Amino acid sequence: MTETNWQLVADALGHLYAGPTAEQHAIADELKFPLVPGTPTPVAAALLRAHLAKPLRLREHPPIDEPEYDYLARVATETNLHVPVLEEIASRDLLDAWLEVAWARRTVHHLERLGPEVGDVAITVRRRKPEEDRYGQISSISLNGQLNFRGGLGRRAWPHTVKRLAKVSDDDHGELLTRAREEVASEDRHPERVTNRELALLDNWRIPRRSSMADCRAFQEALDSATEERPMQVVLESHPALLANMITGNHGVWVRPQVRLGDQYVSDFLIASQTSAGMRWHLVELECPTARLTNTGNRRESPTLRHAIEQIQDWREWLKTNLLAAREKLPGITVDARGLIIMGREDGTDSAREIRDRRSANDRIEVRTYDWLLRAARRADSMARGLLDEETGDLDLDW
Repeated sequence: MTETNWQLVADALGHLYAGPTAEQHAIADELKFPLVPGTPTPVAAALLRAHLAKPLRLREHPPIDEPEYDYLARVATETNLHVPVLEEIASRDLLDAWLEVAWARRTVHHLERLGPEVGDVAITVRRRKPEEDRYGQISSISLNGQLNFRGGLGRRAWPHTVKRLAKVSDDDHGELLTRAREEVASEDRHPERVTNRELALLDNWRIPRRSSMADCRAFQEALDSATEERPMQVVLESHPALLANMITGNHGVWVRPQVRLGDQYVSDFLIASQTSAGMRWHLVELECPTARLTNTGNRRESPTLRHAIEQIQDWREWLKTNLLAAREKLPGITVDARGLIIMGREDGTDSAREIRDRRSANDRIEVRTYDWLLRAARRADSMARGLLDEETGDLDLDW
């Protein structure tokens, strides 16, 4: 269980060293065993167990050694907690009880120092590289006092390890929050593994079927008359199975239109697919069906194609600095998600094979025509892989 109010956690931990409980006093009175007032609760429990060890034939604890006691003494000193000398602690059970109290007092002391709230950014020392700071945005506080950070992956810290806490109202909170998000994203080694709860975020955009004759005919009609990009965006939003069919998704395909990336960018479509290898995303940019891929004179990338490539690169740059925030709505997305540009028609005078191959190999950006998309959609009866996956070989290792 977790809390969002640090004071409630501190109060609960404080009861550990407030003195014996009423139940402990009652048991001690029955046993005629004197409990010194103010004895911390865990210590009182250990003393009672020690008193009953022989009659109840409880397991004996091995004696403690000096380094164990030294560690207890060091933690206790941090909050001026008085603990018995080594000779007076007869068992490891009693040592553990005192250590629980020392940790609780230290945790409460630092909770009071920090006053942590959800949304604050905690700055701690990175364990493996002491010269580097570590950043985490607080999401909750465990009942033992640990601060839990957004992003999962077991990210948390004890209050006594926090060098500084950036409050939401601090001037540099936004900058430090960005660092925390970048850190979470960089530490996630398997972003493709998403949970059912994360998948549920995409329910509205799941494509339950393959593309149909009606989808293909509607697309063909739009393509035959379109002189700009907008009609193609409209027909694909109305018939998203046309896009879904080109991607392999044994466990689901989702097509999201007009996805806003921050305040600057809006993607035409984002496509997610799930296979046994996990989640994959494609960034889709549409251009005019009458646009050329190459310049007529030199056969180099046309201005329209260069603009489309820059769009996808801009989206990736945005993802680099906003990846954790993006994954809250686009689970499993990565900064190297494959890009797909759909533009122009198949035309013998507009061959761009070398350009397409180079962009695919160097930038993970595929360039295809609207005729190609229609051909991919018409493979609906086939149980083969999506045409794009077949051509790129993305799933060769997992199929």
